[in-house]
Amino acid sequence: MRFTSYFAVVFMFILSGCEEVQQKQSPDFHSKGFQKTCLFNPEKIRFNQLTEFAQSVHISAYIDVFDQFGSRIKAAGIWRFELYEYNPRSSDPMGKRLYIWPDIELTDAQINNSSWQDFLHCYKFDLNIDIDLAGGKTYILQVVCFTADGKRITDTIELKS
Repeated sequence: MRFTSYFAVVFMFILSGCEEVQQKQSPDFHSKGFQKTCLFNPEKIRFNQLTEFAQSVHISAYIDVFDQFGSRIKAAGIWRFELYEYNPRSSDPMGKRLYIWPDIELTDAQINNSSWQDFLHCYKFDLNIDIDLAGGKTYILQVVCFTADGKRITDTIELKS
């Protein structure tokens, strides 16, 4: 009887075994195909309705940046603004270029944040004009954004001085 009890205890010990403790590991993002760069890239820009001639020598330009889902985002990039004459009876209303501003580089996070209007979720650019413009005329302001992933995104707006 003693042998059977001993055999039963050893048998139960063998059947129960030892289970390895499984540790939860942090997900391996690289194996799942995640990019190292930002997942939300700028796809479209649009002048905000707040864009206006503040004076005849100053334009306040408000720009919305949208990702692939249509959400407004911050994005690193280089911005270029150009002012054109307006040709009302033309298939291409952008006439002669009147003014081009120096490129505005928003690739540094601190500089980028200084142009970001958090409560509006858009960028604001104050553009001074060094030429005389006729009052009461319509002009076209064009913005080009060169994104970090090599895209060139543009938009235009008609402005009356």
